[in-house]
Amino acid sequence: MSCEIRLQGLRKVYPDGTHALAEVDLVCPRGKTTTLVGPSGSGKSTILKIVAGLLEATSGAVLFEGRDVSGLPPEKRNIGMVFQSYALFPNMSVAENVGFGLLVRGTPPAERALRVAKALENVQIAHLAERRIHQLSGGQQQRVALARAVVFQPDILLLDEPLSALDAKIRNELRAELASLLRRFGITAIYVTHDQQEAMSLGDQVVVLDGGRIMQAGAPEEVYARPANSFVAGFIGSANLLPVRIGEPVAGLRPVVLEFAELKLPEAEFQRRWPGLSAGPARLLCRPQDVSIVEASRAHAQITISERMFLGDRVRLTGATPGGQLLHLEAPTRCPVRTGESVPAAVDIDSIHLVAT
Repeated sequence: MSCEIRLQGLRKVYPDGTHALAEVDLVCPRGKTTTLVGPSGSGKSTILKIVAGLLEATSGAVLFEGRDVSGLPPEKRNIGMVFQSYALFPNMSVAENVGFGLLVRGTPPAERALRVAKALENVQIAHLAERRIHQLSGGQQQRVALARAVVFQPDILLLDEPLSALDAKIRNELRAELASLLRRFGITAIYVTHDQQEAMSLGDQVVVLDGGRIMQAGAPEEVYARPANSFVAGFIGSANLLPVRIGEPVAGLRPVVLEFAELKLPEAEFQRRWPGLSAGPARLLCRPQDVSIVEASRAHAQITISERMFLGDRVRLTGATPGGQLLHLEAPTRCPVRTGESVPAAVDIDSIHLVAT
């Protein structure tokens, strides 16, 4: 069974006056994975510790299925946890590590053995049951920690940067496996990470934090394509974040003026996409893949390439307009453009997003 987590007005102020959380309100849907992402000191781990009962909030409440658990100790919350360090017992076998929580709970030996075997099978390390921890790779240890966290069928699973200690190749492999496992388990999970790509690929809901406040919460696609503000736009993924001035509508068209071009959007479309924006300064977001090299007649600007970065399946180009505005764009690997060359470039108007300054 899993349960909905609701945080209401959560605040945390440390004795030295540090405000770690400021009025956080959040719902983590039942059976889904919510990823918390943000820079160091944004409040990610503080939220996780308060949900786990390892840290007491200054004010506010934590509710599981509508029941206030703020005063309950960790052992009364039926929570599984996976730590960054894994916290495995080196003197025990894999099976003994996974079954330790069941042993403490007084689960009968036969049932304990069945549950451990099932958990190890789920994370694809049943063949390692009798190994010692020092005989395992980092990826295998991560699987042991995950099996131990779910073996007693918790209502909630909390994961604190569990992949950060692994090298890049193993981390990428395990990310896909972990996403599949979390969805198969169907447990309400909160996953803390500083890695934006990890947050987007693992989360059913992505929560971006900064300075103890939620900047945006939503589906990964929504947060990526329609960031709520300049911070989210700059933090999630690579982006061109350009200053613009929005004009008043003229003849059914809304002018959006950049340093190097003026875009004209149908007023009805502008109101549908950005109903809260009015005339004045704003920011325009376009991802590098939304800027392309085009024929001169279709260009918004002529840019001089100052940097070319090979990314394997594509190249990332950086260029400057005559006015000095930098633009990042992507092109196929076979693109012949080199640094120092001047090329015509255009922004895909259908893919832009506007945010208030």
